[in-house]
Amino acid sequence: MDEVGHAAEKIPSHLECAICWKLLLEPVSVPCGHTFCQGCLNQALGYRNVCSVCRAPVPPGQAVNILIRSMISEQYPRALAQRRQEQQEELLEAEQNAQLQRQTEVRGEGQDPQDPRDPEVFILPILRSGMLVLPQSRVDQELVSAQDEELVQFTLQGGRRVCLLQDGEDLGICMTVDDFRPRLGNHMSRAKLVGKFRARIIEPPQLHEGGFELGRFQAVFDTPLPLNELAELGAGEPAEEETTAAIARKCIELMEAQLEMLGSSSRYVFTENCGELPPLFRRRPGSAVTSADMEVFSFWLLGAILLDMPQRTRLRKSTDTKERLLGCHATLQAGGSRCILNLPGADSWMHPRQSPWSSMVLLLMIFALLLAKACGFFDSVIGRQRSLQSNRIM
Repeated sequence: MDEVGHAAEKIPSHLECAICWKLLLEPVSVPCGHTFCQGCLNQALGYRNVCSVCRAPVPPGQAVNILIRSMISEQYPRALAQRRQEQQEELLEAEQNAQLQRQTEVRGEGQDPQDPRDPEVFILPILRSGMLVLPQSRVDQELVSAQDEELVQFTLQGGRRVCLLQDGEDLGICMTVDDFRPRLGNHMSRAKLVGKFRARIIEPPQLHEGGFELGRFQAVFDTPLPLNELAELGAGEPAEEETTAAIARKCIELMEAQLEMLGSSSRYVFTENCGELPPLFRRRPGSAVTSADMEVFSFWLLGAILLDMPQRTRLRKSTDTKERLLGCHATLQAGGSRCILNLPGADSWMHPRQSPWSSMVLLLMIFALLLAKACGFFDSVIGRQRSLQSNRIM
Protein backbone atom coordinates (compact mmCIF):
# COMPACT_ATOMS: atom_id res chain seq x y z
CA MET A 1 0.00 0.00 0.00
CA ASP A 2 1.29 3.50 -0.81
CA GLU A 3 1.97 6.28 1.73
CA VAL A 4 -1.26 8.12 0.85
CA GLY A 5 -3.36 5.05 1.64
CA HIS A 6 -1.45 4.47 4.86
CA ALA A 7 -2.02 8.04 6.00
CA ALA A 8 -5.74 7.80 5.21
CA GLU A 9 -5.98 4.74 7.48
CA LYS A 10 -4.04 5.78 10.55
CA ILE A 11 -4.11 2.80 12.89
CA PRO A 12 -4.97 3.51 16.56
CA SER A 13 -2.54 2.08 19.10
CA HIS A 14 -5.10 -0.31 20.63
CA LEU A 15 -5.27 -2.15 17.27
CA GLU A 16 -1.51 -2.73 17.17
CA CYS A 17 0.13 -5.89 18.48
CA ALA A 18 2.21 -5.29 21.61
CA ILE A 19 4.83 -7.76 20.37
CA CYS A 20 5.46 -6.82 16.71
CA TRP A 21 3.95 -3.28 16.94
CA LYS A 22 2.06 -3.81 13.68
CA LEU A 23 -1.63 -3.97 12.82
CA LEU A 24 -3.23 -6.96 14.52
CA LEU A 25 -3.40 -9.98 12.23
CA GLU A 26 -5.79 -12.70 13.41
CA PRO A 27 -6.13 -10.89 16.80
CA VAL A 28 -6.28 -12.95 19.97
CA SER A 29 -7.39 -11.42 23.28
CA VAL A 30 -5.98 -13.11 26.38
CA PRO A 31 -7.76 -13.23 29.79
CA CYS A 32 -5.89 -10.19 31.15
CA GLY A 33 -7.34 -8.06 28.33
CA HIS A 34 -4.31 -7.58 26.07
CA THR A 35 -4.56 -8.46 22.39
CA PHE A 36 -1.86 -9.83 20.09
CA CYS A 37 -1.44 -11.24 16.61
CA GLN A 38 -2.16 -14.96 16.82
CA GLY A 39 1.26 -15.86 15.39
CA CYS A 40 3.12 -13.52 17.76
CA LEU A 41 1.21 -14.84 20.77
CA ASN A 42 1.87 -18.48 19.86
CA GLN A 43 5.58 -17.77 19.51
CA ALA A 44 5.65 -16.02 22.88
CA LEU A 45 3.72 -18.83 24.59
CA GLY A 46 6.26 -21.29 23.22
CA TYR A 47 8.69 -19.91 25.80
CA ARG A 48 6.37 -19.19 28.71
CA ASN A 49 2.59 -19.22 29.25
CA VAL A 50 2.30 -15.60 30.39
CA CYS A 51 1.16 -12.35 28.81
CA SER A 52 4.04 -10.49 27.13
CA VAL A 53 2.80 -7.18 28.60
CA CYS A 54 1.70 -7.81 32.19
CA ARG A 55 3.02 -11.40 32.78
CA ALA A 56 -0.43 -12.66 33.79
CA PRO A 57 -0.94 -16.42 33.18
CA VAL A 58 -2.27 -17.30 29.71
CA PRO A 59 -3.78 -20.76 29.17
CA PRO A 60 -3.15 -22.39 25.77
CA GLY A 61 -5.79 -22.66 23.04
CA GLN A 62 -6.85 -19.00 22.83
CA ALA A 63 -9.31 -18.31 19.98
CA VAL A 64 -9.29 -15.45 17.50
CA ASN A 65 -11.32 -12.41 18.58
CA ILE A 66 -13.94 -12.33 15.84
CA LEU A 67 -15.24 -8.86 16.84
CA ILE A 68 -11.84 -7.15 16.60
CA ARG A 69 -11.00 -8.98 13.37
CA SER A 70 -14.27 -7.85 11.79
CA MET A 71 -13.75 -4.27 12.96
CA ILE A 72 -10.27 -4.12 11.42
CA SER A 73 -11.53 -5.68 8.20
CA GLU A 74 -14.37 -3.14 7.87
CA GLN A 75 -12.62 0.04 9.04
CA TYR A 76 -9.05 -0.50 7.82
CA PRO A 77 -9.27 -2.70 4.68
CA ARG A 78 -6.25 -1.19 2.91
CA ALA A 79 -4.02 -1.38 5.98
CA LEU A 80 -5.11 -4.97 6.54
CA ALA A 81 -4.38 -5.85 2.89
CA GLN A 82 -0.89 -4.36 3.28
CA ARG A 83 -0.35 -6.27 6.52
CA ARG A 84 -1.27 -9.55 4.84
CA GLN A 85 0.98 -8.72 1.88
CA GLU A 86 3.87 -8.09 4.28
CA GLN A 87 3.25 -11.46 5.90
CA GLN A 88 3.29 -13.19 2.50
CA GLU A 89 6.56 -11.47 1.60
CA GLU A 90 8.10 -12.51 4.93
CA LEU A 91 7.06 -16.12 4.37
CA LEU A 92 8.39 -16.08 0.80
CA GLU A 93 11.73 -14.65 1.90
CA ALA A 94 12.00 -17.23 4.68
CA GLU A 95 11.25 -20.04 2.19
CA GLN A 96 13.96 -18.79 -0.18
CA ASN A 97 16.51 -18.55 2.63
CA ALA A 98 15.62 -22.06 3.80
CA GLN A 99 16.13 -23.39 0.27
CA LEU A 100 19.59 -21.79 0.09
CA GLN A 101 20.50 -23.33 3.45
CA ARG A 102 19.40 -26.75 2.17
CA GLN A 103 21.58 -26.40 -0.92
CA THR A 104 24.53 -25.52 1.29
CA GLU A 105 23.86 -28.56 3.49
CA VAL A 106 23.59 -30.86 0.47
CA ARG A 107 26.84 -29.60 -1.04
CA GLY A 108 28.65 -30.27 2.20
CA GLU A 109 31.81 -28.69 3.54
CA GLY A 110 34.48 -27.55 1.14
CA GLN A 111 32.11 -27.10 -1.82
CA ASP A 112 32.02 -23.84 -3.75
CA PRO A 113 28.48 -22.36 -3.51
CA GLN A 114 28.96 -20.97 -7.06
CA ASP A 115 29.68 -24.44 -8.46
CA PRO A 116 27.45 -24.78 -11.57
CA ARG A 117 26.95 -28.53 -11.05
CA ASP A 118 23.65 -29.82 -9.73
CA PRO A 119 23.76 -29.10 -5.97
CA GLU A 120 21.51 -32.07 -5.25
CA VAL A 121 23.80 -34.71 -6.83
CA PHE A 122 26.80 -35.85 -4.80
CA ILE A 123 29.02 -38.85 -4.05
CA LEU A 124 28.95 -40.64 -0.70
CA PRO A 125 30.44 -43.83 0.71
CA ILE A 126 27.74 -46.43 1.40
CA LEU A 127 27.29 -48.09 4.77
CA ARG A 128 24.86 -50.99 4.48
CA SER A 129 22.37 -51.51 7.29
CA GLY A 130 19.44 -53.75 8.12
CA MET A 131 17.69 -50.97 10.06
CA LEU A 132 15.07 -48.50 8.90
CA VAL A 133 16.64 -45.12 9.65
CA LEU A 134 14.91 -41.72 9.52
CA PRO A 135 16.24 -38.23 8.88
CA GLN A 136 17.14 -36.43 12.11
CA SER A 137 17.73 -39.79 13.86
CA ARG A 138 20.84 -40.72 15.82
CA VAL A 139 22.41 -44.13 15.30
CA ASP A 140 25.11 -45.94 17.26
CA GLN A 141 26.40 -48.17 14.45
CA GLU A 142 28.56 -51.23 15.12
CA LEU A 143 31.27 -51.68 12.47
CA VAL A 144 31.48 -55.42 11.94
CA SER A 145 33.97 -55.58 9.07
CA ALA A 146 37.35 -54.11 8.17
CA GLN A 147 35.71 -52.48 5.14
CA ASP A 148 33.28 -50.62 7.40
CA GLU A 149 36.15 -49.32 9.52
CA GLU A 150 38.03 -48.28 6.39
CA LEU A 151 34.89 -46.49 5.19
CA VAL A 152 34.56 -44.46 8.40
CA GLN A 153 38.25 -43.56 8.36
CA PHE A 154 37.84 -42.40 4.75
CA THR A 155 34.79 -40.34 5.77
CA LEU A 156 36.61 -38.67 8.66
CA GLN A 157 39.28 -37.44 6.26
CA GLY A 158 36.67 -35.71 4.09
CA GLY A 159 33.27 -34.26 4.78
CA ARG A 160 32.40 -36.76 7.56
CA ARG A 161 29.34 -37.83 5.55
CA VAL A 162 28.10 -41.32 4.71
CA CYS A 163 24.87 -42.74 3.30
CA LEU A 164 23.21 -45.33 5.52
CA LEU A 165 21.43 -47.55 3.02
CA GLN A 166 19.03 -50.31 4.03
CA ASP A 167 19.46 -53.65 2.27
CA GLY A 168 17.33 -53.84 -0.86
CA GLU A 169 16.41 -50.11 -0.85
CA ASP A 170 17.52 -47.24 -3.09
CA LEU A 171 16.49 -44.51 -0.61
CA GLY A 172 18.96 -43.95 2.21
CA ILE A 173 19.82 -41.29 4.75
CA CYS A 174 22.79 -38.95 4.49
CA MET A 175 24.45 -39.13 7.92
CA THR A 176 27.38 -37.30 9.49
CA VAL A 177 29.90 -39.13 11.66
CA ASP A 178 29.63 -37.48 15.07
CA ASP A 179 32.03 -39.80 16.90
CA PHE A 180 34.21 -42.83 16.15
CA ARG A 181 35.42 -45.38 18.71
CA PRO A 182 38.03 -47.78 17.31
CA ARG A 183 38.18 -51.47 18.18
CA LEU A 184 39.38 -52.10 21.74
CA GLY A 185 40.04 -55.64 22.92
CA ASN A 186 36.94 -57.75 22.35
CA HIS A 187 34.77 -54.68 21.70
CA MET A 188 33.87 -53.90 18.11
CA SER A 189 34.54 -50.43 16.72
CA ARG A 190 31.50 -48.15 16.66
CA ALA A 191 30.46 -44.91 14.98
CA LYS A 192 27.84 -42.44 16.18
CA LEU A 193 25.89 -41.11 13.21
CA VAL A 194 23.47 -38.18 12.99
CA GLY A 195 20.85 -38.13 10.20
CA LYS A 196 20.50 -35.11 7.91
CA PHE A 197 18.30 -35.74 4.86
CA ARG A 198 17.13 -38.46 2.51
CA ALA A 199 19.26 -39.43 -0.48
CA ARG A 200 18.40 -41.71 -3.43
CA ILE A 201 21.11 -43.60 -5.28
CA ILE A 202 20.85 -42.84 -9.01
CA GLU A 203 23.30 -45.34 -10.53
CA PRO A 204 25.02 -48.62 -9.53
CA PRO A 205 27.70 -48.04 -6.86
CA GLN A 206 31.41 -48.37 -7.59
CA LEU A 207 33.91 -50.26 -5.44
CA HIS A 208 36.56 -48.14 -3.74
CA GLU A 209 40.09 -49.46 -3.33
CA GLY A 210 39.42 -49.62 0.41
CA GLY A 211 36.83 -52.36 -0.16
CA PHE A 212 33.68 -50.24 0.42
CA GLU A 213 31.14 -48.83 -2.04
CA LEU A 214 30.82 -45.30 -3.38
CA GLY A 215 27.55 -44.13 -4.90
CA ARG A 216 26.12 -41.11 -6.68
CA PHE A 217 23.10 -39.79 -4.80
CA GLN A 218 20.42 -37.20 -5.25
CA ALA A 219 18.91 -35.36 -2.30
CA VAL A 220 15.22 -35.99 -1.64
CA PHE A 221 13.12 -33.40 0.17
CA ASP A 222 9.40 -32.89 0.65
CA THR A 223 7.45 -30.79 -1.82
CA PRO A 224 7.45 -27.18 -0.50
CA LEU A 225 4.19 -26.25 1.19
CA PRO A 226 1.96 -23.45 -0.15
CA LEU A 227 2.43 -20.29 1.87
CA ASN A 228 -1.12 -20.44 3.24
CA GLU A 229 -0.32 -23.88 4.74
CA LEU A 230 2.37 -22.30 6.91
CA ALA A 231 -0.16 -20.13 8.77
CA GLU A 232 -2.26 -21.63 11.54
CA LEU A 233 -5.37 -19.86 10.18
CA GLY A 234 -6.12 -18.70 6.68
CA ALA A 235 -6.32 -14.97 6.00
CA GLY A 236 -9.81 -13.61 6.53
CA GLU A 237 -12.38 -16.37 6.84
CA PRO A 238 -11.44 -19.69 8.50
CA ALA A 239 -10.04 -22.29 6.10
CA GLU A 240 -12.23 -25.20 4.99
CA GLU A 241 -9.62 -27.64 6.28
CA GLU A 242 -6.82 -27.32 8.82
CA THR A 243 -3.51 -25.99 7.61
CA THR A 244 -0.27 -27.91 8.03
CA ALA A 245 0.82 -25.44 10.72
CA ALA A 246 -2.40 -26.02 12.68
CA ILE A 247 -1.91 -29.81 12.53
CA ALA A 248 1.68 -29.40 13.68
CA ARG A 249 0.47 -27.31 16.63
CA LYS A 250 -1.95 -30.08 17.65
CA CYS A 251 0.83 -32.68 17.37
CA ILE A 252 3.02 -30.60 19.68
CA GLU A 253 0.23 -30.36 22.27
CA LEU A 254 -0.34 -34.13 22.15
CA MET A 255 3.40 -34.79 22.38
CA GLU A 256 3.72 -32.53 25.41
CA ALA A 257 0.89 -34.49 27.05
CA GLN A 258 2.76 -37.73 26.26
CA LEU A 259 6.00 -36.38 27.71
CA GLU A 260 4.23 -35.35 30.92
CA MET A 261 3.43 -39.03 31.54
CA LEU A 262 7.14 -39.86 31.78
CA GLY A 263 9.14 -39.69 34.96
CA SER A 264 12.47 -37.90 34.96
CA SER A 265 14.47 -41.06 34.23
CA SER A 266 12.21 -42.21 31.37
CA ARG A 267 12.16 -38.72 29.90
CA TYR A 268 15.97 -38.69 29.93
CA VAL A 269 16.03 -42.03 28.11
CA PHE A 270 13.53 -40.75 25.54
CA THR A 271 15.58 -37.59 24.95
CA GLU A 272 18.76 -39.63 24.52
CA ASN A 273 16.95 -41.85 22.02
CA CYS A 274 14.95 -39.26 20.04
CA GLY A 275 16.23 -35.82 21.04
CA GLU A 276 14.31 -32.88 22.47
CA LEU A 277 10.94 -31.79 21.08
CA PRO A 278 11.93 -29.40 18.24
CA PRO A 279 11.09 -25.75 19.00
CA LEU A 280 8.98 -25.39 15.86
CA PHE A 281 7.01 -22.35 17.01
CA ARG A 282 9.50 -21.14 19.61
CA ARG A 283 11.25 -18.44 17.63
CA ARG A 284 11.67 -14.71 17.84
CA PRO A 285 8.66 -12.63 16.73
CA GLY A 286 8.73 -11.93 13.01
CA SER A 287 10.65 -15.06 12.06
CA ALA A 288 8.57 -17.40 9.94
CA VAL A 289 8.14 -21.17 10.10
CA THR A 290 9.22 -22.67 6.76
CA SER A 291 8.46 -25.82 4.79
CA ALA A 292 11.90 -27.11 5.79
CA ASP A 293 11.07 -26.57 9.48
CA MET A 294 7.83 -28.52 9.03
CA GLU A 295 9.62 -31.38 7.27
CA VAL A 296 12.28 -31.67 10.01
CA PHE A 297 9.58 -31.67 12.70
CA SER A 298 7.48 -34.29 10.88
CA PHE A 299 10.42 -36.71 10.68
CA TRP A 300 11.33 -36.15 14.33
CA LEU A 301 7.71 -36.94 15.21
CA LEU A 302 7.75 -40.04 13.00
CA GLY A 303 10.69 -41.39 14.97
CA ALA A 304 9.38 -40.31 18.38
CA ILE A 305 6.15 -42.34 18.43
CA LEU A 306 5.33 -46.00 17.94
CA LEU A 307 4.01 -46.84 14.48
CA ASP A 308 3.50 -50.02 12.52
CA MET A 309 6.51 -50.72 10.31
CA PRO A 310 4.54 -50.58 7.00
CA GLN A 311 3.14 -47.17 7.94
CA ARG A 312 6.54 -45.89 9.10
CA THR A 313 8.13 -47.09 5.85
CA ARG A 314 5.44 -45.45 3.72
CA LEU A 315 5.65 -42.11 5.53
CA ARG A 316 9.46 -42.23 5.33
CA LYS A 317 9.26 -42.38 1.53
CA SER A 318 6.50 -39.78 1.22
CA THR A 319 7.36 -36.27 0.04
CA ASP A 320 4.12 -34.85 1.49
CA THR A 321 4.79 -33.17 4.86
CA LYS A 322 1.11 -32.74 5.62
CA GLU A 323 0.39 -36.43 4.99
CA ARG A 324 3.17 -37.38 7.42
CA LEU A 325 1.89 -35.02 10.11
CA LEU A 326 -1.69 -36.24 9.66
CA GLY A 327 -0.52 -39.85 10.10
CA CYS A 328 1.39 -38.98 13.27
CA HIS A 329 -1.51 -36.91 14.61
CA ALA A 330 -3.96 -39.78 14.09
CA THR A 331 -1.64 -42.13 16.01
CA LEU A 332 -1.17 -39.65 18.87
CA GLN A 333 -4.90 -39.00 19.08
CA ALA A 334 -5.71 -42.72 19.08
CA GLY A 335 -3.12 -43.30 21.82
CA GLY A 336 -5.10 -41.17 24.26
CA SER A 337 -3.79 -41.56 27.79
CA ARG A 338 -1.54 -44.51 26.86
CA CYS A 339 2.16 -43.79 26.43
CA ILE A 340 3.06 -44.46 22.79
CA LEU A 341 6.51 -42.89 22.79
CA ASN A 342 9.41 -44.69 21.14
CA LEU A 343 11.30 -45.74 24.26
CA PRO A 344 13.78 -48.64 24.19
CA GLY A 345 11.74 -51.84 24.54
CA ALA A 346 8.44 -50.02 24.00
CA ASP A 347 7.69 -52.18 20.94
CA SER A 348 7.98 -55.40 22.91
CA TRP A 349 5.07 -57.83 23.25
CA MET A 350 4.25 -56.53 26.74
CA HIS A 351 3.62 -52.98 25.51
CA PRO A 352 -0.08 -52.03 25.58
CA ARG A 353 0.07 -51.00 21.91
CA GLN A 354 0.62 -54.62 20.88
CA SER A 355 -2.26 -56.88 19.90
CA PRO A 356 -4.06 -58.29 22.97
CA TRP A 357 -4.40 -61.65 21.17
CA SER A 358 -0.63 -61.89 20.70
CA SER A 359 -0.07 -61.11 24.36
CA MET A 360 -2.72 -63.67 25.40
CA VAL A 361 -1.11 -66.44 23.31
CA LEU A 362 2.31 -65.73 24.78
CA LEU A 363 0.93 -65.68 28.32
CA LEU A 364 -0.81 -69.03 27.73
CA MET A 365 2.43 -70.54 26.43
CA ILE A 366 4.32 -69.33 29.49
CA PHE A 367 1.59 -70.67 31.76
CA ALA A 368 1.69 -74.06 29.98
CA LEU A 369 5.47 -74.27 30.42
CA LEU A 370 5.23 -73.44 34.11
CA LEU A 371 2.45 -76.00 34.59
CA ALA A 372 4.48 -78.69 32.81
CA LYS A 373 7.46 -77.93 35.04
CA ALA A 374 5.30 -78.09 38.19
CA CYS A 375 3.89 -81.48 37.11
CA GLY A 376 7.38 -82.89 36.65
CA PHE A 377 7.09 -83.26 32.88
CA PHE A 378 10.60 -81.94 32.21
CA ASP A 379 12.05 -84.09 35.02
CA SER A 380 10.57 -87.24 33.48
CA VAL A 381 11.90 -86.32 30.02
CA ILE A 382 15.37 -85.67 31.42
CA GLY A 383 15.21 -88.96 33.35
CA ARG A 384 14.35 -90.94 30.21
CA GLN A 385 17.18 -89.29 28.28
CA ARG A 386 19.67 -90.18 31.02
CA SER A 387 18.37 -93.75 31.11
CA LEU A 388 18.82 -94.09 27.35
CA GLN A 389 22.33 -92.69 27.56
CA SER A 390 23.22 -95.16 30.34
CA ASN A 391 21.89 -98.10 28.29
CA ARG A 392 23.96 -97.00 25.29
CA ILE A 393 27.10 -96.82 27.41
CA MET A 394 26.46 -100.26 28.85
